[in-house]
Amino acid sequence: MTTVLRQQQYDGRNESSFARSAEGRSSSTLSSSTIIPSSLPTLSSTVSAITPTPQHAQNNPPCTAQVNDIVTLDVQLQPENGFVPESLFDTSGRVSFVLGWGNYLPGLHSLVEGTSVGSQVANVSIDAGYGSSNPSLVFKLPKSHPVFRRRDQSSSSSSSFSHQQQQHQVGDAIRLNDKIQVHIKEIMEDEGMIVVDGNHPLAGSSYSCSFRVLDIQPMPSTQHESPSVPSSSLSQTQPQPQPHPTSRYQVATWAMGCFWGGELAFMRQDGVVGTKVGYTQGITPDPTYEQVSQGTTQHREAVMVVYDTTLVSYDDLVRLYMKRLSITSSPYFKIPLIPDEDGVDSHPQYRHGIYFHNEEQRRIAHAAVAGNNNQYQVELRMASAFYDAEPYHQQYLLKGGQSARKNAKETIRCFG
Repeated sequence: MTTVLRQQQYDGRNESSFARSAEGRSSSTLSSSTIIPSSLPTLSSTVSAITPTPQHAQNNPPCTAQVNDIVTLDVQLQPENGFVPESLFDTSGRVSFVLGWGNYLPGLHSLVEGTSVGSQVANVSIDAGYGSSNPSLVFKLPKSHPVFRRRDQSSSSSSSFSHQQQQHQVGDAIRLNDKIQVHIKEIMEDEGMIVVDGNHPLAGSSYSCSFRVLDIQPMPSTQHESPSVPSSSLSQTQPQPQPHPTSRYQVATWAMGCFWGGELAFMRQDGVVGTKVGYTQGITPDPTYEQVSQGTTQHREAVMVVYDTTLVSYDDLVRLYMKRLSITSSPYFKIPLIPDEDGVDSHPQYRHGIYFHNEEQRRIAHAAVAGNNNQYQVELRMASAFYDAEPYHQQYLLKGGQSARKNAKETIRCFG
């Protein structure tokens, strides 16, 4: 008998059929399920200011997988009970990810924690990310309810309905009060009632999960400085970076406007094993999104990327970064990134920046910025303290139904 692992639910949904809410940035629904919950309640808590200290020496791989370790699996996820998923992440073959950082399903993270190289798991049922069905979100409405009547298109009033009954079928989506989306589950003709369901249509879906642990490696050091380090521009003397570690994994930090779209672009890159969004280059410890948005903390929205140097080079990542800026820096989407006439930087949150962690990264970034005459107004600084953004920001577009599969080509629907 297999074990079904259920994960913490997460409130809200955005404009896609299974998207998540970001505190008022999108409409709410009755469903409290999520594609990939942004918190992992079964895993150990992580520190907001990312200063990973490897639990083992760099040349001594961990004995068992713990949070912040980089794990590599040969994995197979098979949908169960007729569940037909969208291709949002890689479900078979060799995958690598930072344990506890999101990416892939929380149920997979939970199964991996505590395993060792060579460990195998076979045919364990894990939640597909939509949560279990909540019976309290299933209820009856009379067929005469205004929500089932055809809206009177000739009236400007949003509450005006005709007396004509609109024909509905099981599975149809309707909105209650023009805000809350539900689905018709059953039409009870004899009773004159319609059963509606506020759960996500895929609530209760699951995967059969099998994997073998191929490798476990510690997180490389981020080697950041104090957040109070003075600013440095392209023309100023740069502080001397520390030598990069011997691990094949390295860390890179980028600011490219809104961090949602930038994170998804890096998630799709082969060789990237972990991403998270947060705030860096500011003057206030552990800021909130609201504080950063006010501009007083001087933080930039940033994406931290952990990558495998044997699969992708820093040059490749810089090219991806510049390509993303070429899209989001078009005149239509551009946010002012230079001080106004009074010398006030009114949008420090959305400044562009490459924050290098070692001398090689500094050299490559400097050459790339100088090569295009810094047309995207990219600041170059040594990496400083990085504070995690709130959980609902992490992997936001993946949770909203946009693919994070490696080498996915679908347009990223977020121009931040």
